[in-house]
Amino acid sequence: MIEKILKDYIKFIRSFEVLLKDKYQQDINPCLFSHTFFKRIDSIDGIEYHFHGSGCTAKKDGVIYEYDIIINQIKFSQWKFSEFIRTHPEYQNLNYSPDFVEYELYQLIEKGILEWDIIEGIPFGCVFKFYRVVEESFFD
Repeated sequence: MIEKILKDYIKFIRSFEVLLKDKYQQDINPCLFSHTFFKRIDSIDGIEYHFHGSGCTAKKDGVIYEYDIIINQIKFSQWKFSEFIRTHPEYQNLNYSPDFVEYELYQLIEKGILEWDIIEGIPFGCVFKFYRVVEESFFD
């Protein structure tokens, strides 16, 4: 089921990006041009969005899609993905624990669909673990 949920998450993000690319006639990822061509906080086709740093939070019909972009790869944390599940009417009653989501995402790493992206925070000794989509054809 996590594969289906992740497909919905990725497909929404990519279709949202296409809306922005079409509207602003740009071929690059909107995260890369958001600060120069359009408002960082706005809405399009019923999607409220806020670009911040290297990422975006989009919200449609109460569903939260939060993600980061590195060049053209989608990157997200377990928490960001869990927020999508928690706010999506089709998935919110699944009551997946963070450990279950983490385990299922790890299975997608084993399949070569996702990769780890680990960032170590020097000032506090924190480690932030993100997932990066590397096999996007899986979501077609």
